[in-house]
Amino acid sequence: MVLHLVLSILFMAFAGGVFTAQQNWRKFAEAKKAELVKAGQKQKDQQAEFEKERTDTAKKLTDLTNDIAKLTGEKTALDNQAKDLDAKNKQLNVSLDGQRDLAALNGVEADERKKEADLQRGNNAVLYQTREELITSLQKASDDKFALELKLSQLTEKHAEMLADLATMKRFLASKNLATDPKLMQAQVTPPPPLDGIITEYRKDAKGGLEYVGISLGSDEGLSVGHKLTAYSTDGKAKYLGQIRLTTVYPDKSAGIVVKEEKAKNVTIKEGDHVTTKH
Repeated sequence: MVLHLVLSILFMAFAGGVFTAQQNWRKFAEAKKAELVKAGQKQKDQQAEFEKERTDTAKKLTDLTNDIAKLTGEKTALDNQAKDLDAKNKQLNVSLDGQRDLAALNGVEADERKKEADLQRGNNAVLYQTREELITSLQKASDDKFALELKLSQLTEKHAEMLADLATMKRFLASKNLATDPKLMQAQVTPPPPLDGIITEYRKDAKGGLEYVGISLGSDEGLSVGHKLTAYSTDGKAKYLGQIRLTTVYPDKSAGIVVKEEKAKNVTIKEGDHVTTKH
């Protein structure tokens, strides 16, 4: 019985100690929690205060910058006004000095000043008239330039039309197997005078088959590029050889090619054969 009583007492004491410890720990935890909540709120308040101060500072800085710009502008305006006032003041002083000097002049000096003023006014009138004449001359030159530019534009357009017409004519002549070279066309329009000459040179192109000849007649006798001459041989009797068209003309000689389509068959052209413009 005594043992049970002792154990009961010990158990009750232990339970009381545990209860007391639990109560103390709960109070400690609640106290720490309250401190943390208080610290968090304080931090939020400090952060909000910092943000407000930063915003206020930025606004003050902007306002200050604007005030500086405004004051700088006002200072510049005041400086300009001061310069104007200073210039006017100097001008007034000069005018005042001039009036004083003029009052001190005698009659002769006053007349001389008047003559100088009249002369200056005359010079100013001449300058004005010269300026007006210059403006008139410039205006006339501008009008003339415009007229020339218009005329040039019209001439350029006309030239372009003529070139287009010429190209069309050349294509048409080429389609009819007619000459388009102006020199050849002139030779066809203006025939050569009646002439007789000698073939001084003959050469045949091995690749192209063209036959080149030189003759003893030139521009001194009235020949031009594009003229045609008849080649013939006098071996025994006159024999037709073909037609020669001149490609190069010098004062005392010429060169040309044998026209294939108009060459006689089975004949040979050689140095010493004759040429003539007569038909």
